[in-house]
Amino acid sequence: MKKNIFDCASGKTVEVDLTPEELAETEQKAGTPPMPTQEEQLLLALSDTQMRLAEQQALTDKLALAISDMQIGGTTT
Repeated sequence: MKKNIFDCASGKTVEVDLTPEELAETEQKAGTPPMPTQEEQLLLALSDTQMRLAEQQALTDKLALAISDMQIGGTTT
């Protein structure tokens, strides 16, 4: 059975002749993303946590600046 696939080496789409077994294997690989390793999962969790901490720090900084502005300006709003 003929199938169009992307050839990474040439950067072009090429037509190849596959057996039904090869075609099924190709379709299965294309539909199943690889599972990240435990180390990759931990690194992603660490990156996510660091981003959340940075967002919280930015909000804390904005709040501190607003409080300082209120104290300097004497605004009680």
